[in-house]
Amino acid sequence: MKGDSMKENENLYRINGKTGHFMIDIALDEYMDFFHKWDNAIMKKRDMNPELAEFLDLCSEDIPLKKGIDIHIRMEKENQDQEKEALIRDSYVTYYKTYFRLEKKKIRKLFKASSLLTITSTCLLLINYTLRSMLPDGIASDVILEGLMIGGWVFLWEAIHNITFERRESLYRYKELARFLKASILFDYYSISLE
Repeated sequence: MKGDSMKENENLYRINGKTGHFMIDIALDEYMDFFHKWDNAIMKKRDMNPELAEFLDLCSEDIPLKKGIDIHIRMEKENQDQEKEALIRDSYVTYYKTYFRLEKKKIRKLFKASSLLTITSTCLLLINYTLRSMLPDGIASDVILEGLMIGGWVFLWEAIHNITFERRESLYRYKELARFLKASILFDYYSISLE
């Protein structure tokens, strides 16, 4: 069922005849519409318009991850300006590189945390196993041993959860951001005739 809806979504996008990539079409009135309105940084470092970034993310979800994408920007009220096109391309790359690096760090942190949790779990379970033969029978001993056993399994479950579920989401986002970085940005212009 999900595969059918994915195919339907794929049909919403044109295919670039040269690259075979899916094309995400964007219409902008002016070059400045690409950028975040409140960002006063120099042009190359300016943030992308958050609504535009959200739109690109939604479109990306429709297109299978193994397929390439191109961004097609149609300028409605501007004449071609190659410097401004270059600024948009630089800003786009800066924006996605930033999130790409952050996601890479997040994946590394997940692996480190999972390793630490696994080591802690192993230590608690080994201490439990060692103390079983050393501690005398009694309520206090049972509570300590049960606490070590439960703690060991809880830490192990958390490590497994991080590796299987959390990492999968982060890896998907990492690959999606890599695809955005590989995308070509194409421009075309719509001139309004006043006749």
